[in-house]
Amino acid sequence: MNDKERGKHMVEEMVLEQLMESFPVITGRAITEEAHGEFAQVEGSPDFVFGLDGHALGIELAEIRHAEDAEAYLAEVSQLAWQKHESYERRGLFRNPIALILHSIAIPLFDIQRELAAASSDEFDEVGFVEVWCVDFSDAYYSAQDLRRPADMFCFKPRQWFGFHRIGWWDRKPFG
Repeated sequence: MNDKERGKHMVEEMVLEQLMESFPVITGRAITEEAHGEFAQVEGSPDFVFGLDGHALGIELAEIRHAEDAEAYLAEVSQLAWQKHESYERRGLFRNPIALILHSIAIPLFDIQRELAAASSDEFDEVGFVEVWCVDFSDAYYSAQDLRRPADMFCFKPRQWFGFHRIGWWDRKPFG
Protein backbone atom coordinates (compact mmCIF):
# COMPACT_ATOMS: atom_id res chain seq x y z
CA MET A 1 0.00 0.00 0.00
CA ASN A 2 1.53 3.31 -1.04
CA ASP A 3 1.24 6.57 0.90
CA LYS A 4 -1.70 7.86 -1.17
CA GLU A 5 -3.69 4.65 -0.62
CA ARG A 6 -2.79 4.66 3.08
CA GLY A 7 -3.95 8.28 3.43
CA LYS A 8 -7.21 7.52 1.61
CA HIS A 9 -7.85 4.57 3.90
CA MET A 10 -7.18 6.71 7.00
CA VAL A 11 -9.72 9.30 5.80
CA GLU A 12 -12.25 6.54 5.10
CA GLU A 13 -11.75 5.18 8.63
CA MET A 14 -12.41 8.65 10.08
CA VAL A 15 -15.56 9.00 7.96
CA LEU A 16 -16.72 5.55 9.07
CA GLU A 17 -16.09 6.41 12.73
CA GLN A 18 -18.27 9.53 12.54
CA LEU A 19 -20.88 7.69 10.50
CA MET A 20 -21.08 4.96 13.13
CA GLU A 21 -21.73 7.61 15.78
CA SER A 22 -24.61 9.23 13.86
CA PHE A 23 -26.16 6.33 11.95
CA PRO A 24 -27.67 4.44 14.95
CA VAL A 25 -29.14 7.64 16.41
CA ILE A 26 -30.81 8.59 13.14
CA THR A 27 -32.06 5.15 12.09
CA GLY A 28 -32.70 3.57 15.48
CA ARG A 29 -30.68 0.51 14.49
CA ALA A 30 -27.82 -0.90 16.53
CA ILE A 31 -24.27 -1.45 15.36
CA THR A 32 -23.38 -4.92 16.58
CA GLU A 33 -20.23 -6.96 17.00
CA GLU A 34 -21.85 -9.99 15.44
CA ALA A 35 -23.03 -10.13 11.86
CA HIS A 36 -24.88 -13.22 10.69
CA GLY A 37 -24.16 -14.53 7.22
CA GLU A 38 -21.18 -14.72 4.93
CA PHE A 39 -19.93 -11.51 3.41
CA ALA A 40 -16.97 -11.76 1.07
CA GLN A 41 -15.18 -8.63 -0.05
CA VAL A 42 -14.06 -8.69 -3.69
CA GLU A 43 -11.01 -6.67 -4.74
CA GLY A 44 -11.34 -4.54 -1.59
CA SER A 45 -15.03 -3.77 -2.12
CA PRO A 46 -17.03 -2.76 -0.25
CA ASP A 47 -14.75 -0.58 1.85
CA PHE A 48 -16.04 -1.90 5.20
CA VAL A 49 -18.37 -4.56 6.58
CA PHE A 50 -19.99 -4.33 10.00
CA GLY A 51 -22.96 -5.68 11.88
CA LEU A 52 -26.21 -3.73 11.87
CA ASP A 53 -28.90 -5.25 14.08
CA GLY A 54 -26.96 -8.50 13.90
CA HIS A 55 -26.78 -8.66 10.10
CA ALA A 56 -23.77 -7.94 7.93
CA LEU A 57 -23.91 -4.68 5.98
CA GLY A 58 -21.25 -3.55 3.54
CA ILE A 59 -20.33 0.12 3.42
CA GLU A 60 -19.02 1.68 0.22
CA LEU A 61 -17.71 5.21 0.71
CA ALA A 62 -17.44 7.79 -2.05
CA GLU A 63 -16.39 11.42 -1.78
CA ILE A 64 -18.31 14.26 -3.40
CA ARG A 65 -15.60 16.63 -4.56
CA HIS A 66 -16.79 18.91 -7.32
CA ALA A 67 -20.16 20.26 -6.20
CA GLU A 68 -20.51 24.02 -5.81
CA ASP A 69 -24.30 24.22 -5.47
CA ALA A 70 -27.29 21.97 -4.83
CA GLU A 71 -27.79 21.09 -8.49
CA ALA A 72 -24.15 20.07 -8.95
CA TYR A 73 -24.25 18.17 -5.64
CA LEU A 74 -27.26 16.12 -6.71
CA ALA A 75 -25.74 15.49 -10.15
CA GLU A 76 -22.53 14.19 -8.58
CA VAL A 77 -24.46 11.99 -6.13
CA SER A 78 -26.38 10.46 -9.04
CA GLN A 79 -23.28 10.02 -11.20
CA LEU A 80 -21.32 8.33 -8.39
CA ALA A 81 -24.24 6.09 -7.38
CA TRP A 82 -24.71 4.80 -10.92
CA GLN A 83 -20.96 4.47 -11.53
CA LYS A 84 -20.56 2.41 -8.35
CA HIS A 85 -23.72 0.41 -9.19
CA GLU A 86 -22.37 -0.61 -12.60
CA SER A 87 -18.99 -1.60 -11.13
CA TYR A 88 -20.55 -3.63 -8.32
CA GLU A 89 -23.10 -5.28 -10.59
CA ARG A 90 -20.40 -6.28 -13.09
CA ARG A 91 -18.42 -7.94 -10.26
CA GLY A 92 -21.46 -9.63 -8.71
CA LEU A 93 -21.17 -7.81 -5.40
CA PHE A 94 -24.87 -7.21 -4.81
CA ARG A 95 -25.30 -10.75 -3.42
CA ASN A 96 -24.88 -9.05 -0.04
CA PRO A 97 -26.57 -5.90 1.28
CA ILE A 98 -24.39 -2.83 0.73
CA ALA A 99 -25.02 0.81 1.62
CA LEU A 100 -23.52 3.62 -0.44
CA ILE A 101 -22.36 6.49 1.77
CA LEU A 102 -21.38 9.68 -0.05
CA HIS A 103 -19.45 12.16 2.06
CA SER A 104 -18.41 15.74 1.55
CA ILE A 105 -16.95 18.72 3.33
CA ALA A 106 -17.84 21.17 0.55
CA ILE A 107 -21.49 22.13 0.86
CA PRO A 108 -23.36 21.80 4.15
CA LEU A 109 -26.38 19.52 3.70
CA PHE A 110 -28.31 21.86 5.98
CA ASP A 111 -27.99 24.59 3.34
CA ILE A 112 -29.24 22.44 0.43
CA GLN A 113 -31.70 20.13 2.19
CA ARG A 114 -34.77 21.66 0.48
CA GLU A 115 -33.29 21.24 -2.99
CA LEU A 116 -32.30 17.64 -2.25
CA ALA A 117 -35.75 16.87 -0.80
CA ALA A 118 -37.35 18.26 -3.96
CA ALA A 119 -35.44 15.71 -6.01
CA SER A 120 -37.31 12.61 -7.02
CA SER A 121 -37.29 10.14 -4.13
CA ASP A 122 -37.33 7.24 -6.61
CA GLU A 123 -34.20 8.28 -8.53
CA PHE A 124 -32.12 5.70 -6.67
CA ASP A 125 -34.67 2.86 -6.53
CA GLU A 126 -32.95 0.96 -9.34
CA VAL A 127 -29.39 1.09 -7.97
CA GLY A 128 -28.33 -2.15 -6.31
CA PHE A 129 -27.41 -0.52 -3.00
CA VAL A 130 -29.91 -1.19 -0.23
CA GLU A 131 -29.29 2.30 1.18
CA VAL A 132 -27.96 5.56 -0.26
CA TRP A 133 -26.96 8.29 2.21
CA CYS A 134 -25.10 11.59 2.00
CA VAL A 135 -23.09 12.60 5.04
CA ASP A 136 -21.91 16.13 5.76
CA PHE A 137 -18.69 16.73 7.62
CA SER A 138 -18.36 20.40 6.74
CA ASP A 139 -17.28 22.88 9.40
CA ALA A 140 -20.03 25.38 8.61
CA TYR A 141 -22.09 24.63 11.72
CA TYR A 142 -19.73 22.75 14.01
CA SER A 143 -16.05 22.87 14.81
CA ALA A 144 -14.04 20.00 13.36
CA GLN A 145 -12.22 19.61 16.66
CA ASP A 146 -15.38 19.23 18.76
CA LEU A 147 -15.73 15.58 19.76
CA ARG A 148 -19.52 15.92 20.00
CA ARG A 149 -19.74 16.82 16.32
CA PRO A 150 -22.50 14.63 14.87
CA ALA A 151 -22.87 14.29 11.13
CA ASP A 152 -25.80 15.77 9.23
CA MET A 153 -27.22 13.13 6.91
CA PHE A 154 -29.57 13.00 3.94
CA CYS A 155 -31.15 9.71 2.92
CA PHE A 156 -32.14 8.96 -0.68
CA LYS A 157 -32.86 5.28 -0.11
CA PRO A 158 -34.72 3.58 1.58
CA ARG A 159 -37.85 5.72 1.49
CA GLN A 160 -38.61 5.26 5.18
CA TRP A 161 -35.70 7.60 5.99
CA PHE A 162 -35.87 9.81 2.89
CA GLY A 163 -34.85 13.36 3.69
CA PHE A 164 -32.59 15.44 5.90
CA HIS A 165 -31.58 14.24 9.38
CA ARG A 166 -29.82 16.20 12.10
CA ILE A 167 -29.01 15.09 15.61
CA GLY A 168 -30.04 17.68 18.17
CA TRP A 169 -31.63 21.06 17.68
CA TRP A 170 -31.18 23.40 14.75
CA ASP A 171 -28.43 25.23 16.66
CA ARG A 172 -26.50 21.95 17.14
CA LYS A 173 -26.74 21.71 20.91
CA PRO A 174 -27.74 18.06 21.32
CA PHE A 175 -26.09 17.72 24.71
CA GLY A 176 -27.99 20.23 26.85
